[in-house]
Amino acid sequence: MFLERICIATDGSDLAIRAAELGVLLASSGAGRVVVVSVAQPQFRIPDSEGAAPDAQAAQGEFERARQAARAHADTVGRIARGSGVSCDYATPLASRPGPEIIRVAEQHGCDLIVMGTHGPNDANRLFTGDVAGYVLANSPIRVLLLRDPHEAAQPDFTEGTLA
Repeated sequence: MFLERICIATDGSDLAIRAAELGVLLASSGAGRVVVVSVAQPQFRIPDSEGAAPDAQAAQGEFERARQAARAHADTVGRIARGSGVSCDYATPLASRPGPEIIRVAEQHGCDLIVMGTHGPNDANRLFTGDVAGYVLANSPIRVLLLRDPHEAAQPDFTEGTLA
């Protein structure tokens, strides 16, 4: 499998940076091209009192905060890529749900692989992935490589007679 373009999804976390380093390493052994996607996610809360109208200025400020955070996360990965001689494109879409946007950006840029970290819970009911990573893994027509934090992984139970 030859990788021409890798989509690296980041939320700015330490695990996302480690996943980005892995994605850049893979890209440097192939065509040397990555697309970094960091979804700007505004965080809103419902006003405490009934009838309180949302403040348009506060909403605009939250949109701008989310955009700046996404750009900063993407720029960090871009520096890693450029430092390894890998060309880099950026996408920082604004959305409340990052999973569909990550897939859309990867498809739009013709990526062969999506690389991302996962902070998933340790129970089998969630398939060992976080919400965003789980969505991308379950719905992407593009191959997905998830990097999991080994400190967050559940230790296997090797007690005789049990399978965990």
